[in-house]
Amino acid sequence: MLKRALIVCSCFSLMACAGQNAAVYYDAAAVSAKQPGIETALRTYDSTVKKSVHSQHYYGARGDIFFAYKDYGSAVNEYTKALRNADSAELHMKRAQAYMKLGFYPDAAYDFGMAAESGGELKYRAYAGRAKAYIELGKYAEALKDIDRAKSGADTSAELEKAMAEIFFKTADYAKAKEHVQRALASDPDNGELYFLRGRIFYKTKDANQALSDYERTVSMQPENTAAKYELARVLSTCPVSMYRDGQRAVRISQELFSTDPSADNAMILAASYAETGDFDKASDILKNAADKEKDLVKQDDMRVYLKAYQEKRTINTW
Repeated sequence: MLKRALIVCSCFSLMACAGQNAAVYYDAAAVSAKQPGIETALRTYDSTVKKSVHSQHYYGARGDIFFAYKDYGSAVNEYTKALRNADSAELHMKRAQAYMKLGFYPDAAYDFGMAAESGGELKYRAYAGRAKAYIELGKYAEALKDIDRAKSGADTSAELEKAMAEIFFKTADYAKAKEHVQRALASDPDNGELYFLRGRIFYKTKDANQALSDYERTVSMQPENTAAKYELARVLSTCPVSMYRDGQRAVRISQELFSTDPSADNAMILAASYAETGDFDKASDILKNAADKEKDLVKQDDMRVYLKAYQEKRTINTW
C-alpha cells in the first residue's frame, strides 16, 4: 500500500515538474534568442535547461530559437520532434508558420488545419493562417471560406482584412484590395507589410506617387524587407513617369540587393538602374553575364530583349 502511495505521489510530482518545465524551456529560449548568433544561442539554451528527448517543450523551445534566427528548416525539424512527443495545437501553429516562411504552403495548410480542429483559443488564428496558405496556393474559394470561419475571432480583424486584400490583389480586383488593406491599416497602422501591400496595389493602378510613398515607409519600418527594396528600385529605374525615376538612388538600392543575392531578378533591376543613369555599357555587361548563367529559358528570353535595348542605348520604362 505504501509503495502504491509513493508511486502516485511520484506521478503527481512529475506532472508538476512538467508544467513548470514548459515555462522554463520557453523562457530560456526567449533569453537565448537574444544572443549575437545562433550557435551561441543554442549553447546558452542547452546550458540553461535539462535536455530531455521525451519533452515536447525541449524541442519546441529549440524550434523557437531557430525561428528567431530565420533558420526555418531547422525550426520545422525541431517542431516535428516536439510533435512526436505530444500533439499540440500550438506546435502545429508554430510549424505552420515556419512552413509559410519556407514557401511550403500545402504543409502549412495541413498544420493550420490541425490547429483549427483542436477547437481551442488558437482556432480563429489558425483559420486565418490557413487562408493565407490557400491564397499562396491559388485556392481562393477555400481561402474565403476560412476567412468566414475566422471572422468571429475578435483579435483577427487586421489579419483577416489583409488576407482579403491579398485575395483581391491576386485576382486583380484592385479597388476591393485597396478597400480591405485600408481597413487593415486602420486596425494596425504600424504594420510594414500592410504598407508594402498597399504600395503594390497603388502601383498596379498606376499611382506611382502613392506607391513610392508606401514602399519608402515599408523600408524605413522594415530595413530587412528585400522585396520592398526591390519594388522601390523598380519604380525608381523603370517607371514611365520620368519625375519618379532616380537612377542613382536605384543603383544604390539594387547594388545592395544584388550583392547579397545575385539572382536573375536582382541582376535585371540592377541593369535597369544603370541604364537609367545612362551607363548602358554597365547595364549590358550585368545583364549579359546574368543571361549566360540563367537556366530558365523564358526568363533568359526576357533578359535578352532588355539586353538588346541597352545595347541600343534605350531604357525600359513599363508599369
